[in-house]
Amino acid sequence: MHDLLACRHINLTARPDVSKTAPVADTSRHVFDLVCDADAQEIGSTASRRLRRAADFLAAVQFMVGAGFHPKAGRTTLQLAEVFAARMSRSKDGHFPFSAEATARELGLKRRAVFNHARYLRELGLIAYVEHGSKRNVLRTRHGAAWTSEHGYRGTATLFAAVAPRVWDEAMGRRIEGEGYTARQLGVTGAGRELAVAKAVEKQQERRARQRTEPVDNSGTCTPSVVVPQPRTSGSVDGGIKDRTRERACREKSPKHRAKGTTGWSAAKTAAAIQEARWVQLHTWWTQGSCFRQLAYALRPFFEAGWTWEEIARELARWTVPLRPRHVASYIASETRRRVNTGTLFLPDGLVTPYRQPETSTWDDGETPHGPRYAAMQAWKASTFRSAAARAAAAFEDIRRVLARQARPRRTATAPECHVPGAHPENVQLTREEIDTLLENSHPVVAGETLWAQAEEAAEYRIEAQNRRASWEYLPPAPPEPY
Repeated sequence: MHDLLACRHINLTARPDVSKTAPVADTSRHVFDLVCDADAQEIGSTASRRLRRAADFLAAVQFMVGAGFHPKAGRTTLQLAEVFAARMSRSKDGHFPFSAEATARELGLKRRAVFNHARYLRELGLIAYVEHGSKRNVLRTRHGAAWTSEHGYRGTATLFAAVAPRVWDEAMGRRIEGEGYTARQLGVTGAGRELAVAKAVEKQQERRARQRTEPVDNSGTCTPSVVVPQPRTSGSVDGGIKDRTRERACREKSPKHRAKGTTGWSAAKTAAAIQEARWVQLHTWWTQGSCFRQLAYALRPFFEAGWTWEEIARELARWTVPLRPRHVASYIASETRRRVNTGTLFLPDGLVTPYRQPETSTWDDGETPHGPRYAAMQAWKASTFRSAAARAAAAFEDIRRVLARQARPRRTATAPECHVPGAHPENVQLTREEIDTLLENSHPVVAGETLWAQAEEAAEYRIEAQNRRASWEYLPPAPPEPY
């Protein structure tokens, strides 16, 4: 209870001025004991409930600090809470990392001051530990025996969870169900409803006061829906040109939509293609109901190749489309391109756009866009990891040497000189006398009509043999024997 007594005897002149940032409710009816036990500052044992929105966390911090529950919490504590609130959006559970060095650089404070004000927030029940940070090198644990000094060092960050103590919920008039971190808000009481209404009225008054004091910015142009209509004026009233239609016809017109390029198709050719597309649509079930103009545009490669509508309909029937496509023209265009590029559909070159092939690169050359980037990456590695870069460079040199050796043209082995008269070692390994002897003792090679005649004779013999085995004689059953 000594912490509670210390909170009740706080010097009001030393408390921070937070009247402009947080509407502090009456705290005389609420008591709060600082959470000085380290075990009660964990996410599993804290008495505060979870917060996921940064606005709720800032409101709770402003209330707890402004109420004076902690004698040392002040403006710096609020600044640290704002830094934590900005990091809450990275997690759906309202968790945020804590780095003393990065936070000290961001706030311009010493590391000890950051640690102290983080402890104030923990003692106020506004943050709880999710995971304690460690100086242990997690990369050494990850790589195990394969870890080297080139892998570097990486520690474990501290994770905090944004929470709200029960005293803030009671002061705001909220009804809470459950205990600890998993407690949730069910509704509000009558006092909480009055506070919410008063806060909304205060925000509306601030908005109106700001609108009265700030000048209105009329620099932007009005939208077409709020443009004031202007009265029509005619040139014939003051003696101008009377024939307004003639003036519009003679006026130089600027096209709204400029064509990017001509396709070379005339109006007559386009009309003929649309007529052909109508016949294709009538004879292909899955194209019926689509726009025949779009269909004619998708079938232009076939028309350019000289196909008729019968040939196009037969080709589309071979595609075996199981269901009607949602956009028939897009499906025909994409399927035509795929079939032409895979070789299942033959059309003249230039009618269908080929698939874009990725640029090949050897990684270390400067002829492609990948080369300079790879060279810059290797230079950075050489300056950062000198020993590893040296080993990689030596390995690349060995690979290049092996590839250069394989790329050299191989010399054809010449046949050794043969001392046998009449032999040609570059063609055969036998003499002419040996070849004649083999021809006399071996059967002649059968080919041409003789081979076909022998094959037909063997086939006829095999069929006759099968018929002899399959033939049988029908014998009627014998009559029964008399008694």
